Amino acid sequence: MWRSHPQPWRGTSSLATVMPRLIVYGDFNCPYSYLASQRVDALLPLGRVEVDWRAVEHAPGLSMTGTPASANRETWNRELAEVSVFALPTEQPPVAAPRLISNTLAATSAYTEAVSDGVQDELRPALFEAIWVRQRHISSAYDVRPIITSVTYPRYSILPYLSSELPLPGLGDPDPMHMIRALGGTIAPNGIAVTTTGWCRGRRWRQEWLALAPHVVPTVIDPTGAALPGVRGLAYLARLLTESTTHRTPTATVQPACEGGGKA
Repeated sequence: MWRSHPQPWRGTSSLATVMPRLIVYGDFNCPYSYLASQRVDALLPLGRVEVDWRAVEHAPGLSMTGTPASANRETWNRELAEVSVFALPTEQPPVAAPRLISNTLAATSAYTEAVSDGVQDELRPALFEAIWVRQRHISSAYDVRPIITSVTYPRYSILPYLSSELPLPGLGDPDPMHMIRALGGTIAPNGIAVTTTGWCRGRRWRQEWLALAPHVVPTVIDPTGAALPGVRGLAYLARLLTESTTHRTPTATVQPACEGGGKA
């Protein structure tokens, strides 16, 4: 399968050390999940754990035209205030909810397909940033496809190719699906994954997340198989980062679920 850039070889070796593996379930609409994503991004380069991030929809019934955040302003304000308290000094907590809350079907589908292409760790932060930094409404597949393309086919200077017979990047691949996927064609116009593999992957993730109790995002599954929902999961990721028993994440005053986007 095509990858946007060479990936480190992850084959087995008699000298290889098996790293602990975490599973993290998160929703792109959830500010707690955005914080968890930043912690995962900080953990991955350390090489201490493997992280299997699984995108799920906490509120699949949200309007495709966007749900005004003002309809649930108090909940959003509470969640954002809590996230700012839980954030580590190096993290960037969201400061405001987007004006329109997105239906995350297209974003979730794009992520399931990104796993097949090996670019999931690049697309995940790009999708979170689109919502929480740029405040964008990305319910439509046509809103998500440019974000995919920014990862899989980033802009490049054409000058080196003007006096060269070499084909432009991506145009020399004999596989016609190469450019289709590189240009964001991994999700259909209705927002679902274009391959059976991607669709089945997303369905399996959602079924496994729904089998947990409570249905909270984020939820971290530690190497022992224990489920750590909400702030417990965030605290666990923080401990892995800080490696210090002196760091303590403040205790939430309410159940730390992402309620702003609706219930699962």
